[in-house]
Amino acid sequence: KGRDVMPWCPRCGTGLSQHEIVTEGYKETVHPGLYVRFPLVGRKGESLLIWTTTPWTLTGNTGASVHPEMTYAKVRTGEGEVLYLLRTRLSEVKAEYELLDEMPGEALVGLRYKGPFDELPAQAGVEHRVVAWREVSETEGTGIVHTAPGAGQEDFAIGKAEGLSVIAPLDDFGVFVEGFGRLSGKSVFEVNDAIYDSLRQKGVLYRLEDYKHRYPVCWRCETEVVFRLVDEWYIAMDELRDAISAVTRKIRWIPEF
Repeated sequence: KGRDVMPWCPRCGTGLSQHEIVTEGYKETVHPGLYVRFPLVGRKGESLLIWTTTPWTLTGNTGASVHPEMTYAKVRTGEGEVLYLLRTRLSEVKAEYELLDEMPGEALVGLRYKGPFDELPAQAGVEHRVVAWREVSETEGTGIVHTAPGAGQEDFAIGKAEGLSVIAPLDDFGVFVEGFGRLSGKSVFEVNDAIYDSLRQKGVLYRLEDYKHRYPVCWRCETEVVFRLVDEWYIAMDELRDAISAVTRKIRWIPEF
């Protein structure tokens, strides 16, 4: 028995295996492409610029991930705000800007920032900080990955390695649990507008646009899955993986590939 984040159908109230998602599980979907400022602590007027297609997960944000070896840019926009993002993703700044500085992601690791939903009881006492992650994409988003360890599989692994707080927002049926203010008791599928309004009021919503991509759905009912932290039974493979891998190197494979 273990605790992990896994794909979950909120209509069926059940978890899904990776096998079920890979074989049956993706469809073309339009989601919000949401760009949000994470204001840096102790650096007035300076923010990390992040991107997400799952606005509800911002309520569980505890980290922001950067690639330690990629080059990041510090820019000042025409409005006077200073933003940080991956140098190769500067096109995501939809305004006139001045390049102030460049630095490796490693230089940002350890910085603290104000979370997008610090006012929620579930976020009480959480320290939000920048961590290193080598899987950051250069082809989408801003190169700074919003990380919610209780609402994403990769996020959970990053959180475990980096000691980030873990906040699990949803129950078995995709409804926000207690501790999430006016979102508590509401379905994950009906909170987007409330989240946008809250971000606008705080002045951290940078941009909102439609984003078309392939997203996993439940093979039984075609409901979009969510990723949630659960206690489940798993087949423990850690002690077997190396042994199995060693066997494959002794096999004569036909064809060789």
